[in-house]
Amino acid sequence: MKNNLMKILLSLVLLIFTFSCEVNSEKPTKPLPLSKDFIFIKGATIEGAIQAEGYTESPGFIAGGTVTISDFYMCDHEVTQKEFARYYEGYEYRINENEKAIGDNYPAYDLNWFDALVYCNNRSIAEGRTPCYTINDSTNPKDWGKVPKSSTWESWENWVNVTCDPSANGYRLPTHKEWEYAARGGNALKGYQFKYAGSNDLDEVAVWNTDIVSEIKTKKPNGLGIYDLNGNIEEWTFDKYKGNENVLYAGGYYFYKQPESFLLSRSYSSCIAMKLTARNSQIGLRVVCTAE
Repeated sequence: MKNNLMKILLSLVLLIFTFSCEVNSEKPTKPLPLSKDFIFIKGATIEGAIQAEGYTESPGFIAGGTVTISDFYMCDHEVTQKEFARYYEGYEYRINENEKAIGDNYPAYDLNWFDALVYCNNRSIAEGRTPCYTINDSTNPKDWGKVPKSSTWESWENWVNVTCDPSANGYRLPTHKEWEYAARGGNALKGYQFKYAGSNDLDEVAVWNTDIVSEIKTKKPNGLGIYDLNGNIEEWTFDKYKGNENVLYAGGYYFYKQPESFLLSRSYSSCIAMKLTARNSQIGLRVVCTAE
C-alpha cells in the first residue's frame, strides 16, 4: 500500500514539474527596462513648416510636407567608451592626437556607420531586446562578417543594404528627423525654437572651438534633458543621405569659429556628409529606442 502511494505521489510530482517546465518555456522573455538615461519623447504629426516663435527654418519640417514622428526614447548622452567597449569586441583607439580623451565618461569615437549598427544589435541582444538591423538575413552581428573599411569590401553590398525594423524595441540610430525633433525639444514643435539645441547661446550647450573631445554632460542640456546635441562629437543617423554617404549631426568640437555649423536651421546639404566607412576622432553615436 505504502509503495503504491509513494509511486502515485512521485508520478504527481513529475507531472507537475513537467507541466511547469512546459509553461515556463512558452513564456516570452521580457526585455530589461531602459536605464534612467533614456528620455521619453512624445511623437507627433507635423503638417508643413514649423509654426512657432524663434528660429523655425528646418531641413526636415517644410512647407507642403507631412512628417510623423512615433513615440521614442533617446539616450541623454552620446554612447561612452565604457558602453561601447562592453558591446563591441576589440574596440580600440586609433587616433593618436586624442590619446588624452580616454575614459569611461568620454564619448566613443573613431566609429564608422557600420560599427554603430554592430553596437546597436549587440546591445539589443545582450539586454533581451529585439534587434532592429538585419544583414545577411540575420540580426546577429556574428553572422555579418568583418566590418567594411571601404566600398570595395567583399561583403559591402550586404552591409550597405542593411534593413531596419523601426517597430522592434532594440537600440538603433535615430533618423534625421527624429534627431532634429529631439534637438528642437519635441512637444510637436510648438514651443519656442532656439538656434541651437536648447539655447540661442552656443557656449551654453556645446563643446566646440577646442582641440579635444570632452567628457559627456559638461554643458547645459536642452529642454528635454538631453546633453551634447550640439558639439563634442558628431553623431551618425540611420537613413542615408545619398549613395554611400550619410549625415553626421551635432557638429564636432573642432568647428573653429563656425557657429553656423551648429544651427538647427541648416539644410541637409550643409550638414557633414561622410562616407559610411569614415572613422576619425570626431565621429561617434547616440542611440534611440522605439517606445513599446
